[in-house]
Amino acid sequence: MNNTSPDTLDRLLQGAGLRRDSQLAELLGVSPQAVSQARRKGRIPDGWVLKVAAQFGLSTDWVFFGKGDGPDSAAAERTTPSRAEAQRADADLRRSRGRSFYIEAPAGSDDNVDIVMVPLVGARLAAGRGSLETGADVQSYFSFRSDWLCRKGDPDKMVLMKVCGDSMEPDIRHGDMVLVDQSKTQIYGHAIYAMGINEEIYVKQVETLPGGTLVLRSRNPEYEPIRVDLNGDLADSVRVIGRVIWCCREI
Repeated sequence: MNNTSPDTLDRLLQGAGLRRDSQLAELLGVSPQAVSQARRKGRIPDGWVLKVAAQFGLSTDWVFFGKGDGPDSAAAERTTPSRAEAQRADADLRRSRGRSFYIEAPAGSDDNVDIVMVPLVGARLAAGRGSLETGADVQSYFSFRSDWLCRKGDPDKMVLMKVCGDSMEPDIRHGDMVLVDQSKTQIYGHAIYAMGINEEIYVKQVETLPGGTLVLRSRNPEYEPIRVDLNGDLADSVRVIGRVIWCCREI
């Protein structure tokens, strides 16, 4: 769901006891420009709503649509957080960046399961030449069923990343989004991993060969494998970011 009314942002500000969009941006861990753009386009990411609703005990129906009970009168009359509250919120934000968080489904709902909000980070994985876009700032959040994620790995270590390039086509295409479990760093042959070499990051099918050679293979036959001698000079510069466990694309 992408709400098409900027009133949603106003209700987020009200529910969090904030006055300015820049304060909301800091709370969400996004840039002020991202909030300004969302207000201008009238498209508010679901993850923003769910994160603020979970933190401040707000009804998502109220935030999204203005229906039901809003924040209590004391919260509605607040103009800005106290210094202590601001410090606690900042500490919570630093702990939450780059990590998933849980939202319990409402009692009596048709699908009474826990939801995990997984962050989409600014880093881009290159399917081709290595990407230098390695920022870890959280851009948005996407919701997944917690039971499904737990079967796959450790939800607290999962992040979403965008892919650029065509070296993993047809399996992973340019613009796809992949779910990376950073707890899975042990290499299993022919699995796909997010890899870092020096300051560049890749998404590749990875295998190890006898003698200590790491091979990063592409699915697109036009790309040659990248071979790294783990006994050589590059050994210390190679790192496994995590295993790719899911992929999606917009159509």
